[in-house]
Amino acid sequence: MRALQCALFSLFLSLTSASVLSTPQSQQLLQSDNTVEATIARLLAAHNDDPVEVMRLMDPAYAATLDEPRLLQVFGSEPMWMSEGDKLRLKKQGLSFIDLTGRQDSDILKSVETEKQTAWPQLRYQDKVHEIVQSLKMEEMVNNLGNLTSFFNRYYRSEYGAKSSRWIYDKLVEIVADAPPDVHISLETFTHTFPQPSVIARFEPARGRTPHNRGIKIPHVIIGAHQDSANYNFPLLPAPGADDDGSGTVTILEAFRALVQAGFKPELPVEFHWYAAEEGGLLGSQDVASEYVYRRIDVGAMIQFDMTAYVPKDAEPTVTFITTDVDTPLTDWAMGLATEYTTSPVAGAKLFPGAGSDHMSWHRAGFPAVFATEGDPFQTFNPYIHTADDRIDLADAEFSFQHALEFAKVAVGFAVELGGWVD
Repeated sequence: MRALQCALFSLFLSLTSASVLSTPQSQQLLQSDNTVEATIARLLAAHNDDPVEVMRLMDPAYAATLDEPRLLQVFGSEPMWMSEGDKLRLKKQGLSFIDLTGRQDSDILKSVETEKQTAWPQLRYQDKVHEIVQSLKMEEMVNNLGNLTSFFNRYYRSEYGAKSSRWIYDKLVEIVADAPPDVHISLETFTHTFPQPSVIARFEPARGRTPHNRGIKIPHVIIGAHQDSANYNFPLLPAPGADDDGSGTVTILEAFRALVQAGFKPELPVEFHWYAAEEGGLLGSQDVASEYVYRRIDVGAMIQFDMTAYVPKDAEPTVTFITTDVDTPLTDWAMGLATEYTTSPVAGAKLFPGAGSDHMSWHRAGFPAVFATEGDPFQTFNPYIHTADDRIDLADAEFSFQHALEFAKVAVGFAVELGGWVD
């Protein structure tokens, strides 16, 4: 897989050095075609399949930035200077990356050289967690994902991306409105330089937290997913993003709802994050992590849920934890937690170095972070992601809300076992 990634990257570099065909017919195509998809397909054909030239026509405001230099680290490769437009070309080649522009000299770029030897606690809230996971509702996840995938796409630079983020925020407001009066929750939108904001919901520490936590830096527990979606062929095309990462988004949304309903009052701050622009190079989570580093907010543990619902035909549903570029002791602990609270087999799986999701923003900043996903990426990879076919209604029931529900149990357990519970 890594060799394939590197080969594709080499092919990309050779393609981007070639000249791009330009034609005056492009503007006429824009005016004469009634559908966005057909227009984009015809423009790509007219411009040698180069998304940059088509984007210059379709989004003049964005066109001015396409030549700006960006420091990009393609998964499996070293960082190198490219351009904003090259990000579109990389996606077209099926390549993912981290956008490190402006972070090359900051704390957020530092790879963790030595893992923290933290002694993770023994599970002690089994009765509470088992009770809460019984209240998780699959129908809530179905309804929420139906709403989320109804947006044309959730591209972070688009109006749809901003509106889908607002939908998440409004849904959280609806959930919090039913919270018991002694449960203290704050909601915020974290704005970026692009239209789509990240969304953060925080269970504030109970006033009755134990004395040893008073007057000292309190570590936060973070549970995350990314809310944006992407069509790698061209960013303005449909991208329902049901699995990537609508599944993770509704997984932690349902865990949050169940905790609110249960009257969760943690000893430590417990936050749920829905990141913008993961598909743009972990832009949203890097901004949030950088802000936490700047404000000296300690993060005790972070878990990312990216893609939680795809199970290929005849495959065994498995709660999987990625074991590369993560905190190994915390990953081992989280696997034990999943074994306790889910009914699925639990396993570890590798990715090639430098590949992953928003947990990497926290891992690079020096905080313990882990990554939970639907299966082994090399064995059960979802072939529909980053296309218009990343939908709920897959053949052979390969999209499994039951599988996603198991990850919601992990999220609940992670929040309670690490955040604590104050009666």
